Amino acid sequence: MYLWLLIGAALILQESATTAIVLLLAYQNHLPFWPIHLIWIAAAMLDMYAGFTLGTLLKRRFREGAFFDRIERWVTKIKQTLGTHGEQFSLALLGIINFSYLNTFLAAWLGLPMNIALIVTLIGNFIWYILIWAAVLGLDTFVSNPNIILLIIVGLCILSHLLFKFSKRGR
Repeated sequence: MYLWLLIGAALILQESATTAIVLLLAYQNHLPFWPIHLIWIAAAMLDMYAGFTLGTLLKRRFREGAFFDRIERWVTKIKQTLGTHGEQFSLALLGIINFSYLNTFLAAWLGLPMNIALIVTLIGNFIWYILIWAAVLGLDTFVSNPNIILLIIVGLCILSHLLFKFSKRGR
């Protein structure tokens, strides 16, 4: 029972290393895949709905003021840079590397309709979910020691974090 709660918590947070470790534990304990997939869908929808709702509420709340004007200028610049369908494509790409609630929060500030924001973010999040499962199943296939698998997962997550951090410094 505790492992199911851990799976639910990891899929709500959607942090890559934690989720991969928890899914590896679920796989090694021979838990069925379908309930895990259903938990992921429910957690992703909950995250996305909460992010979009919070973004909409905060956008209404801070409609007037210097902070909102600065955000609106930034949003206008993003919309001009991305073009007609660039917002949706960017949200899908961000869904792979970012948290779904942050993506839908951003979509609310960009003024995208809720259904478009949820669908596009879910597509990106689904790709992330497949990549996490591919890493878990691939590592379990090639490495038999669970401690080594854990070290590889943590190492890959640290490496990806460092790559994103250093790529931002170059700009």
